[in-house]
Amino acid sequence: MAEKFHLEIITPTKVYDEGEVDYLRAPGVDGAFGVLAGHTESIMALAIGEIKVVKGSVEKTYASAKGFAEITRNGVQLLVESAEPQEDIDLTRAQEAFDRAKEHLNRKQDEMEDELRALRALERSMNRLKVAEKK
Repeated sequence: MAEKFHLEIITPTKVYDEGEVDYLRAPGVDGAFGVLAGHTESIMALAIGEIKVVKGSVEKTYASAKGFAEITRNGVQLLVESAEPQEDIDLTRAQEAFDRAKEHLNRKQDEMEDELRALRALERSMNRLKVAEKK
């Protein structure tokens, strides 16, 4: 039997306890990284992106916001601002958020903060759409 490790995805409002998993791929700030059982202990910064969890022949995907990954001998905890399982993403709502963020960016803004907020919203909505539309 292949080795497994315990995975939890923790947000401010919810904990997704994935239990024992075979593989994790997460969006690091320097690029995606994978974790198998026995991975070197570390803490990594996470970017907005797609989390992939593999348990046997079953794959599960999450759209996630930035945060941190803590990899220990006992397992992995992903501490993220938000995480949304692919099957829970409302495609219409995600598209509307994308359209609003894009429209906001297209308007000429004098304040840099508004533009940065719109860019972050656009990045999050693009990620949710990408994850939701996966087959």
